[in-house]
Amino acid sequence: MPKNQKGAGRAGGLSTFVLMAVIPLVSLPAFAQTKLAIPEANISASASDSNLPVHANDGSLSTRWSADATTGTQWLQYNLGGCYRIAFANLAWYNGDSRKYNLELKTSDNGTTWSTVFSGTNSGTTAALKPYTFGDRPAKYVRLESTGSNVNRWVSLSEMEIWTQGTGTCSGLDRNRTPGENFDLSDYQLQTLNSSLQVKFVDPINTYTDKYFYTDPSTGAMTFYVPSGAGSTANSKYPRSELRADTTWHMGGTHTLAVSMKVLQQPATGQIIIGQIHGEQTGGSELLKLRWTNGDILMGVKKNFGDSEQRILIKSGVALGENIDYVIKLVGPTVTVTVNGTSKSFTYDSASWSDVDLYFKLGAYSQDASSNGTYAKVAVTALD
Repeated sequence: MPKNQKGAGRAGGLSTFVLMAVIPLVSLPAFAQTKLAIPEANISASASDSNLPVHANDGSLSTRWSADATTGTQWLQYNLGGCYRIAFANLAWYNGDSRKYNLELKTSDNGTTWSTVFSGTNSGTTAALKPYTFGDRPAKYVRLESTGSNVNRWVSLSEMEIWTQGTGTCSGLDRNRTPGENFDLSDYQLQTLNSSLQVKFVDPINTYTDKYFYTDPSTGAMTFYVPSGAGSTANSKYPRSELRADTTWHMGGTHTLAVSMKVLQQPATGQIIIGQIHGEQTGGSELLKLRWTNGDILMGVKKNFGDSEQRILIKSGVALGENIDYVIKLVGPTVTVTVNGTSKSFTYDSASWSDVDLYFKLGAYSQDASSNGTYAKVAVTALD
């Protein structure tokens, strides 16, 4: 499950927000859709003189927010009141046609942990609004930080607008941490790939990361990346970047795996296994495989140990990048798989499976053994 994140106070008390279309003052990126209206109560700053923080969001370039940065970095912060996919921020600087301000633009899901989107200066050639691209990054907070300009240590910002692509999904994960720091992976080992695209096992995971298992720098998601045709484990011909639970158990009692994730890319075959109940024994001990097949999600099950797999459709028409919440729950001999609210159940022959040591797996188990240049990519935002 995700490790506890530090809480953060809201920057204000209002929670009603309006998205309104406006005519931009400068030429803006083609993907811009709407400007987010920020209530005054949701605008805060480290300090100010008589030029208040709300003046940076009043629609006028003749007013400004100002703060003395002589003693350190000053910041202006917007609480967006929800999670939005930010296309860009429009900034206009006081005397920006003759001053270059040092600035950093940052985003956060919780108001405590920040990721830098831009670090540098304004152009120093215009006082008009100019866009700083965020690349559709999801966030609940946006912060501008500055230590002043090449003229003095005062920070003076005329306007800051936030333009969005609509609502997004914020995980509360730290984009600067490894997967093992964002999630409790103490009961998992990692099956990944080495530099020669051959199988590599990592246990314990701790702070381990590589190009096939990493934290997405935009969302903080635990990401699994698998090139088609890479090396496979002993009893398979398919490549994987996958977590395997260390704890094993027998059929009986209740065993649950809950995951929130997205399939970001599918291989040429269109097939990925995104979750499993697997067995230690060879010869067909895969109790359940949760399969992605060109946007359809199916459960593959075997009534008896060693049987051929039966496939049951759970959900169809799921798009790449669409959120998938799934729960695999085995109670006695009956497994129930729920995907985005739709459930299917199957009952096994318990006598056939009674001596099999079982465990959970999740990640990206690509079903493409050809070296065709395609890949599977899966992003996990919650694990329990």
